[in-house]
Amino acid sequence: MDRIARLVSKGFEIACALAFGALFGVVMVQIFYRYVLNHPLSWTQEIAAILYVWIVCVGSATIVTEREHVSFSLLYAIVRPPLRRAFAIIGTGFVMLVLLVTLPANIDYILFTFRQKTPTLRLPMSVVFGAFGVFMVLVIISGAVRIYRLTRADWQKQP
Repeated sequence: MDRIARLVSKGFEIACALAFGALFGVVMVQIFYRYVLNHPLSWTQEIAAILYVWIVCVGSATIVTEREHVSFSLLYAIVRPPLRRAFAIIGTGFVMLVLLVTLPANIDYILFTFRQKTPTLRLPMSVVFGAFGVFMVLVIISGAVRIYRLTRADWQKQP
């Protein structure tokens, strides 16, 4: 299980790095056209915005580990390990519950935005808003894996 999780995480890391490279390239094209050729391009701004949204959503759900997220851990840090485990399970379960309850409405909205188009490239807006749906599903899966790891005997050694 841990090996599969590492491989999947590495795959998302590579995908986000490639997307960030594409984002950088698109921004460089925009800078060149705007300031060297004095002919700004509108499609580059749209592509850059879409790439940025996807990088943030996928990257924050998959690459950033639980320990790297900002958290208020004052109470968590002073309690004994069994209570820490309970806090982690309850907190993760609550986040998963909220995401599971709101997921159908979000999917409905993403499907609704399929009819709307982006201003320049005329892509369905669901391409943009779909990133949040993917984020939600990835966080739910990540939460389930975390709760599974927290129920194991070696839970304190988990990432």
